[in-house]
Formats: sequence, C-alpha cells, structure tokens
Amino acid sequence: MHGLTRSRRVAAALLAAGAVTGAALGLAFSRGGGDTASAGPPGPLWRGAFKTVSWGTTGTATIERTSSGRLVLRISRDFKTQRAPELFIHIGSIRMPLKRASGAQVYALSDGADPREGVQVFCEKCNKAWGVAKLEPVPHRID
Repeated sequence: MHGLTRSRRVAAALLAAGAVTGAALGLAFSRGGGDTASAGPPGPLWRGAFKTVSWGTTGTATIERTSSGRLVLRISRDFKTQRAPELFIHIGSIRMPLKRASGAQVYALSDGADPREGVQVFCEKCNKAWGVAKLEPVPHRID
C-alpha cells in the first residue's frame, strides 16, 4: 500500500511539473518566444488547416522551430486563396503581407505572434478574413 501512495505522489508531481512547464512555454511564446520558445529541438510546434471564411482558402499553417532556434510560420505547398491586392497574414498582433495567393511560403515570427489566436488570411481592402487556421500544439515524440 505504501508503494502505491508513493507512486501516486510521484505521478501527481510529474503532472504538476508538466502543467507548470506548459504554462510557462505558452506564456513565453505569447510574449514573442523569448529564449524558452526558441530553446529545444527543431520541428513543428503548432499546426492547423485553413478553413474558408469569405473566400475559398485551403492548405496548412505550421509554426516550427528551425535548427538555429528561430520560430517561423510555414504555409504548405497546397495553400491556395483568392488573389487580391491587399492580402495579409495575421497571427496574434503580427501582420505580414501575404507573399502569394498559392504555394509554399515561410514567414519569420517576432514578438506578438500568439499561436492560440490562429493564423488568418485577411484582405485589408475589403476588411474581411478570407480563411483561418486554428492552430493546435503538435505532440512531440519521446525517443
């Protein structure tokens, strides 16, 4: 019985430590990454598929950590939306001109990029969201 109680305490401590670490990473990322978000192995951190809001928008958005520790937004090669003169990518308080209406593209992320707000393709001229990708954390493999 004593071993079971100790196992429960260890499990509770591990769960609490994981929750604190996850909250700290989320806070650091929402504040622009800092050293915490850029630390760790390269790979995808958040991912989501675009859903149409006003105009047909398809493809996938992924936030990933590069081998140099930088955070980038990667738009998939199957990305497609309607062409327009004033299209932007919005993620948190970050606003970047959309490079092109289709195909793979990469954007460097800086302060204000909050993945919990998702990625939005937005037409400034018509003041409408054309498509939104709700991002979810990507589970990491433990080898």
